[in-house]
Amino acid sequence: MTNERFHPIGTPGQAWSDTDKAQWFESCSIQRSYRDDVRARLDALGEPQVVERYGSLSIDPDRYPLLAVKSVSPRSDAPWALITGGVHGYETSGVHGALAFLAEHAAAYRDRLNLLSCRA
Repeated sequence: MTNERFHPIGTPGQAWSDTDKAQWFESCSIQRSYRDDVRARLDALGEPQVVERYGSLSIDPDRYPLLAVKSVSPRSDAPWALITGGVHGYETSGVHGALAFLAEHAAAYRDRLNLLSCRA
């Protein structure tokens, strides 16, 4: 019995099996380019920030590295501020907001804050 309130993949109330996950993955299509939309903008940042890899997504580690942006020379007398974006998966506004802040405004805080941005 199917119920239109539930997702067509899997069984309501049960964790997805490997087959369910594979079916979902095959039904997806790439909507955006991580390389073009995120990596290129991170590569263009330059100082006063440095981009470091701290992991990767297991689905395709070479294609989807996890990157952190932090102050080049953290100040021991300054507090840290965390800037995040993209924590809800495929949303893009948070990522683009974090990238815009890093590119356009981060330098203005260099003398007052140490900045760390993850998942930007």
